[in-house]
Amino acid sequence: MSPNSQQGVYMYVISLKFSSKWWELSKSQKLQILSTIEETEKSYRDRLGSLKRYNSLRDNGDLIYWVADVETSLLNEFRYSLASSSSGLLIPTLTFFSYFKPSPYTGNTSVEILKYLRQEPLRYFVAYPMKKTVDWYLLPFEERKEIMDEHIRVARTHPDNKGIRSYTTYSFGIGDYEFVVIYEIPELDKWINVVEKLREVRARKWVAFEEPIIVGELGSPDIFLK
Repeated sequence: MSPNSQQGVYMYVISLKFSSKWWELSKSQKLQILSTIEETEKSYRDRLGSLKRYNSLRDNGDLIYWVADVETSLLNEFRYSLASSSSGLLIPTLTFFSYFKPSPYTGNTSVEILKYLRQEPLRYFVAYPMKKTVDWYLLPFEERKEIMDEHIRVARTHPDNKGIRSYTTYSFGIGDYEFVVIYEIPELDKWINVVEKLREVRARKWVAFEEPIIVGELGSPDIFLK
């Protein structure tokens, strides 16, 4: 399901990596810093529209935060509070800033996006920026809609697309990309099958790039006490 909303929200995806100094700390020192980070999370969880944290499955980060709100100021405040609570040992490696609004290609019934985001998170998280070719925007809208209808139909009807939540967010003029595509996923192996099938649709012709990819999994930060 890909939700729509009459009121959009800003989204911030942050992938962070512990500095080399982190691994030199004692277990008790690490535990104290992780406790402070969790207290920071707790203080913002009710203030932000949504806040979710994952352990990174790729080498472009250790922790991943996905936060959303109707205002930008609180997102920025959380970012710097996070840096402070980690004593500067948690360094951002990738940040994606974007805005969620209804897609012109879908006819979904509008829902309140923040209520949708506040659902219990699924096990896996994937996010990546995307940019389309100049030629795509020169096509008539009706032709673009026909092409996107195929893409959406193939994704929704794939037998392995069960429970996947998708969010196409916009970053025109506020990021280095045009879109940031975000997914919550129950099973990664099923997700791979869906994405592989989507490589066959016509819309692929106009994709300039869609990288780097951030992949995370729900889990305790205690893994970083090793």
